Amino acid sequence: MSRKGLAARFAAHMVRLVCLTVLGSCWLAAQQSGQQSPADLILNNGKILTVDRNFSIAQAVAVTGNKITEVGKDADVMKRAGPNTLVIDLKGRTVIPGLMDTHLHYTGLDYGGKLSEPEKAVYQVDWRGVQSKEDVLNQISGIIQKYQIKPGVWIHFNNELGFSAEGTESTKRQADILFNQLNRWELDKAAPKNPIVMSEGIPEYNGLLINGVAMDILWKEFGNFIKQNGRYWVDSSGRPDGHLESVATRPVMMKFEPQPTAETLAPLFRMTQEDLVSIGQTTDSGRYPIYRVAALKLLESRGQLIERTAYGLEDDFGMITNPATGLKQRQGAVGSGTDKIWITSVAPSSVDGTGSRACTNQTKSGSGAIDNLYPVGQCYQDQEYRGAAGHAAAIKGNYYHDWIMASAQYGIRFANTHMSGDRSVNQFIKMVGDAQAKYGPASTKYWGSDHCNMVNPADLPQAAKLGVMFSCQANIGGAAFAREYGDKLANTFPSPVKTMMNLGINVSLEGEGGRAWAGIERLITRKDAEGRVWAPQERLTRQEALTMATRNGANYVLKGDKLGTLEAGKLADIVVLDQDYLTMPEEQIHAMQPQLTVFDGKIVFVHTAFAQEYNLRPEGAVISTNKELVSRRNARGGGGG
Repeated sequence: MSRKGLAARFAAHMVRLVCLTVLGSCWLAAQQSGQQSPADLILNNGKILTVDRNFSIAQAVAVTGNKITEVGKDADVMKRAGPNTLVIDLKGRTVIPGLMDTHLHYTGLDYGGKLSEPEKAVYQVDWRGVQSKEDVLNQISGIIQKYQIKPGVWIHFNNELGFSAEGTESTKRQADILFNQLNRWELDKAAPKNPIVMSEGIPEYNGLLINGVAMDILWKEFGNFIKQNGRYWVDSSGRPDGHLESVATRPVMMKFEPQPTAETLAPLFRMTQEDLVSIGQTTDSGRYPIYRVAALKLLESRGQLIERTAYGLEDDFGMITNPATGLKQRQGAVGSGTDKIWITSVAPSSVDGTGSRACTNQTKSGSGAIDNLYPVGQCYQDQEYRGAAGHAAAIKGNYYHDWIMASAQYGIRFANTHMSGDRSVNQFIKMVGDAQAKYGPASTKYWGSDHCNMVNPADLPQAAKLGVMFSCQANIGGAAFAREYGDKLANTFPSPVKTMMNLGINVSLEGEGGRAWAGIERLITRKDAEGRVWAPQERLTRQEALTMATRNGANYVLKGDKLGTLEAGKLADIVVLDQDYLTMPEEQIHAMQPQLTVFDGKIVFVHTAFAQEYNLRPEGAVISTNKELVSRRNARGGGGG
């Protein structure tokens, strides 16, 4: 044997000797001899739902660093155990991949109970005692005096109202004050020296009210753009009255509206994420303005980030005045970032309203709170839609159409965008078809439509043919939907997810801000709170519902190769459940209490009972319960809609 061969045999012998005599050094010796290193964490003696293509069920899973290194039988996985491996005997418990919410855009302010209104950068107008416009104006002037806000400073007011649901006598009175009696000139009486922005009881992207001071600033810089593309209201003599709809709302929100600092938001985002990992959610996706992304990146830099965020970059929409040329600068942006924070789209936040403002082809009963303003909804993709009935100014362009076609031209993904009405979904599908005809099928790869509150199943075969993805709420319509549109539509249009899956469409779950398990249950049972079943033909199996919330979600956020299933080589986002998801009563799924959540290979949450049972308190992990964590929320969130 050559000297080289003898040397190799001697080295191997020494490795074995070191392993036998100094067990704690085995991992280094194994690496030097080409063998696999021991796992950092092993979960064994469990029911591992991998949610792979075959929905395979294993007994154990091993994690090394931030990746899954083996999934399989106990005996095989335990071979990866080393002297420092944390081995947790699951005692038969069920394990799943981390849940994903593919439409969530939290502000963090619902955890900001101790923050002052200036720190939140939003001031609350309390409508509980409001009987007249003067009551509102008095609150505005009172807030300016209370905080001694200097002249010229922009002020953001949040009206604590909600006009997306059915109307009542109270909402009708409030709507009359806000939409008919208040305007730019009335607001100037309360704030003659400050530009002010007010919410309108609907998402701010869909509607804002500004005073004359703000209007002058906005019109000076964006007036020509808004007159061409925006939607704004005018009075009887044709003057802009201060009420704005999209696209006109966008420059106000993106450039002028005050926002909390990253330092303020970061700890609030951390609390939000603690809440979410306690239900087993490890990834969220939604549209995020840059100031919120800055807070997330601050958490990441501090090592405090415990949930992934895939975000739609929303600051450009309405700020790029000519999409045909301006969007070129965003080529290559989608997919950029890290495996913890990355861009998934460059798109609007919404193409219509929601609830009573959903853009629809259907006949409505008129029970919505502000149906008189929006008899067919807010239909921003429609060239003929100008804004609220009887209030809107004429516009010449269709910015939404221009944006969609330019996105396809430059291969920029369109997703993370709210679509609530059947007319909106239908028009979007048609635009995708137009874009593919002009720029090729690859131009709209992975494009998606969010919410699925009203989808005509007749449109879905074409959507499948074009490769459109859907991100769906677990919305089953229910009695309120039936009152508005009738029983037939209530049993076909809301979230037709089974039809989507049967057509091969990638459909993912929107977890509704921490209520993912309730949503999963609803998609399986299709039952409302009274126990009535809606659209029984759209019921999912347990496997299908979990696939929506994991593997399909990973595809939606463009990380199907790294997330969504428990397979070797993927990032280790893992959840241990308290009950057997596949056999427990369907009506109890909403009450699931995850016992342990692993994010990026590290244990970030341990349920109090599990921590006591195993004497397990990993450094940096949250030891608590979902109930305790949620109790930290305060009622007033505020923020940018």
